[in-house]
Amino acid sequence: MDPGSPEERANAYDAVCARCGGPVAAGVGVLRHGVRGWDVYHRAHAPVPGPPPAGDHPGWHRRRLLSLDIGSTGNRPWRDRITAAAVRGSDGVARDWVLDLGSPAQKTSPGSDVRDPRAGSDVQAASPSPPAQALDELATLLADHLARRELLVVWYAPHVLTTLHAELLRHGLAPLADRLPDGVVAPVCDPLVLDRHADRYRPGGRSLPAVAQWYGVAHERPGDPASDARAALGVAVAVAAAYPAIARLSRPALHTEQVLWYAQQTERHPDAPAWPFEADAPVEG
Repeated sequence: MDPGSPEERANAYDAVCARCGGPVAAGVGVLRHGVRGWDVYHRAHAPVPGPPPAGDHPGWHRRRLLSLDIGSTGNRPWRDRITAAAVRGSDGVARDWVLDLGSPAQKTSPGSDVRDPRAGSDVQAASPSPPAQALDELATLLADHLARRELLVVWYAPHVLTTLHAELLRHGLAPLADRLPDGVVAPVCDPLVLDRHADRYRPGGRSLPAVAQWYGVAHERPGDPASDARAALGVAVAVAAAYPAIARLSRPALHTEQVLWYAQQTERHPDAPAWPFEADAPVEG
């Protein structure tokens, strides 16, 4: 089954077609997930699975957006190192960094499955840089954007922003919060949180490739920071275009709502990291 599409399920009981209102005998119709649960249709009337059509309403998705993604040696934000980073903007901004970690032992951690971020990537044009230099350049760019109160798009922000925070501290650099006038890393837009809130019960995967496919957003090289940043940006815009209530939130309100939505989404996972990131001390070594 396509990871972004619902299973083809028949109705277990007699029902009424959600499109034409006619009777649908048990086992004859087909179920489609609706806004408030499952709807029953005659098979000829069942809509093609997909998000709501994009509207032309105003919203934050029409402002300048900047999207960040990283490559790392693993999925432990306080231990693993950033190997590459990419920023993509809705205005065409494109910056890439490859971090020279030196010793091969530092480039991977036990159990990690990390590819060379330069392989088949936009980052091929970027030469390896000393980590401190690359991280400082990246943080400066992000802080400048956030200081303008514009949204920073980050797919699964708790991992990306916590890893970045730890790396900045590890290299003796000012973290993002210290670079901002009010000391708050905001406003952040996490497309994963938005999609889970907008279409909570949709069957299928919630990985970036699966969600990008659902919204019809191109994602050529999953796992590559540049491609992931571009896809996350596209998904953020697509969610806002499909759901006017989300798009019309002010940028501060969107950030605040995501804190609440993420808490609801992770209430059964007490060990889930804080959103948008955790500010603790990094682990050396």
